[in-house]
Amino acid sequence: MYKRIILPILFRFDAETIHHTVTTLLKLGLAIPGVSAICRKLYVLEDKRLVRTVFGLTFPNPIGMAAGFDKNADLVSELSDLGFGFVEIGTVTPRPQPGNPGLVCSA
Repeated sequence: MYKRIILPILFRFDAETIHHTVTTLLKLGLAIPGVSAICRKLYVLEDKRLVRTVFGLTFPNPIGMAAGFDKNADLVSELSDLGFGFVEIGTVTPRPQPGNPGLVCSA
């Protein structure tokens, strides 16, 4: 389903447009009363076997959101509600910085 339906739809749009759409939908969806609690119940797994300590920092699980997705640290709590053990945010700069040139992808 993903490769045949969702991926071709996503590749019809500019990457930044899809990125902003997804982040806006996450922000709005998880702002609905009760949705964050439901997501935490479904996706946050507390298991001692998953806890990792790296360079003195302890993470609840080893699954994280990579740098680049939450460029402005707007979704830290929302991504935590989805079960990520850590969220790497973008660099804080005084002014917006241009991104890397886009890649041309085909589905």
